[in-house]
Amino acid sequence: MRSQTRHIGDGGMPGALSQAEAITAFKDAINNITMGYNDCGDSDSIDAGSTFMGPTTYESDISDDDRCTPRDGQSTWDAGNLAGYVAATCSWTTKRGDFYDLVEADVRYNTTDHNFTNNPTSSCTTQFDLRAVGTHEAGHVFGLGHAPDGHENLTMTPYSDTCDPAPRTLGRGDLLTLEYVY
Repeated sequence: MRSQTRHIGDGGMPGALSQAEAITAFKDAINNITMGYNDCGDSDSIDAGSTFMGPTTYESDISDDDRCTPRDGQSTWDAGNLAGYVAATCSWTTKRGDFYDLVEADVRYNTTDHNFTNNPTSSCTTQFDLRAVGTHEAGHVFGLGHAPDGHENLTMTPYSDTCDPAPRTLGRGDLLTLEYVY
């Protein structure tokens, strides 16, 4: 089982959420990956988990120009500036035999250039769905890369649409890749 222990930063949160609301949204996004929530009706067969450890004063180890900086030993989800990207993930692994173990993974939402919502409605026009973006980034945390062109219906597509909650749940390609990894 691959497990991720994570914290939440103590600064501003995407979508102007309170820290408690952001914790719930981030947990849901990560659970979409670790529990294999999908549109296909398939049951969970993914052997991955995550533990929330609480707030931290540490920042995610991601620079404003979207580079991974030296890790600080704390997996942190937070919000701040990025080089135009909607969100970014940095992860560090160590090799154990033929496998890689996750040591740390940080996620940052770009709240400087983009707006987020926790509840996209019909009046939404320019906001990204916080949980859909979080599910995509959690996919990176747990080893998924971007889906190839022609698979825009998958959570791991490299393109995000505003106001679209569909990537909160996995498509068949996302699920099959996770099942292969775990």
